[in-house]
Amino acid sequence: MENEFVLMVIMVTFIIGLSATEMFKHYLKARQLRVGTADDRHLEDKVTQLNLQNQALIERIQILEKIVTEPEYELKQQINQL
Repeated sequence: MENEFVLMVIMVTFIIGLSATEMFKHYLKARQLRVGTADDRHLEDKVTQLNLQNQALIERIQILEKIVTEPEYELKQQINQL
């Protein structure tokens, strides 16, 4: 009889603990979503900054491609190989 009572207490404790854990996970996820909405402006600024940086890098690559494909550059390479 006492063993059955102990087993019942263990099962109830396990169920309550598992439920509390799931509720806590749900609470943390909801809190993170609320915090995320306030942080959207910061993320938009970061995306804008990265887009500008990306555009600047694309322009630099285009300039470097022009330099490398110029006939004068090819002539210098041929001279240096001699």
